[in-house]
Amino acid sequence: MPVKLVNETTWPGILKVQSEVYLQIEPESNDVLKSKWYQSPDCCFVYQEDDDVLGYLLAHSWNKETPPELFQPLPEESDISGSILFLHDLAISNQISGKGIGAQMVSHLLNVAVELKFEQIRLVAVQDSSLFWKKMGFTEITNKNVSPTYGDGAKMMGCIL
Repeated sequence: MPVKLVNETTWPGILKVQSEVYLQIEPESNDVLKSKWYQSPDCCFVYQEDDDVLGYLLAHSWNKETPPELFQPLPEESDISGSILFLHDLAISNQISGKGIGAQMVSHLLNVAVELKFEQIRLVAVQDSSLFWKKMGFTEITNKNVSPTYGDGAKMMGCIL
C-alpha cells in the first residue's frame, strides 16, 4: 500500500496536487499546510507511486466545536489538543481519481485515529464533496458555523469513532 507518512520531501508533490484539485477555493500556503503536519504528524499521509505524490490527507488534533479558519497557521499545540481529529484536507490527483484512493486514505486515517484514541473526526466538505464523505460514514452537522473562507456550499461533517 503506497500510503506513507508525510515528510519534508513530499511537500512539493502535496502543493502540486493541491493546485490541481482546488478550483473553487484558493490553495493554502505551504506554511499553513505544514502547521497541520507539525501539530499531528502521525495523522498526515501521502499516496505515492514511485516518487510521485498523487494524493494527500492532512489531519490534526482539535478542541473546538467550530473548524479552524482556512489560510491561518494553527496555534501552538497546547492551545488546540483535544479529542477531535480535524480532517483538514484530502486531495487526490486527477491522474488517479475514481480508483478508490481517497477511500483507502480515509480508512487508513480512521484506523490511526482509533489507535490514537480520538473520539471523533470532523471536517468541512467543500467543492460538492459531501456525498463522498457520507459514503465514508460522515454525517452533516447542521448547527455548527463554517467560515466563509471554505467557499459556497461548505458543510461541517463528522463521525464518531
